[in-house]
Amino acid sequence: MRRAWRLGGGVALCCAMLAPSAGRAQVPVQGGALKAAYIYNIALFTTWPAAAAAGGGERGERPFAVCARPTHTLWESLRRLEGKPVNGRPWTLLDAASAPRSCDISVMTGETAPSRAPELSAGTLYVVDGAAAGRYAGAVTLVDEDDHVRFDVDTREAARLGLKFSSRLLRLARNVL
Repeated sequence: MRRAWRLGGGVALCCAMLAPSAGRAQVPVQGGALKAAYIYNIALFTTWPAAAAAGGGERGERPFAVCARPTHTLWESLRRLEGKPVNGRPWTLLDAASAPRSCDISVMTGETAPSRAPELSAGTLYVVDGAAAGRYAGAVTLVDEDDHVRFDVDTREAARLGLKFSSRLLRLARNVL
């Protein structure tokens, strides 16, 4: 119960940022916008390798790059987060096909995820939207369960990628591997 309240607070804050302006009718944040809010909050509670966190190293001084395919159902919701700060860098959405090595986060669907772990640069957080049997599940897997969005975390995969999740984030995960 306590876990749900903590995540709810973070997601509620993110949802408030995504909510329509006061002049329009307020509707609950659902579907893609909620998953995008989860991804944003997960980014806030993830520690990247020093060079990547500073936007330095092979990535150079640049924005916080989130990569997805424009055909992904989350594309528009992820785009609405552009400019929001992550580790002092502005969130920027890129087409995964054109910039795969410069991604801080790579978002893919369970169906389009590769059958094994990608060989991309360390410091990229792989988020898979929906699990698919025989497919790579990423360091974070978003799961629709009982009309709620939940997430699973693979700390071994995160460590392989040079990433570390905060204990607060791990307490909120449905499963921690």
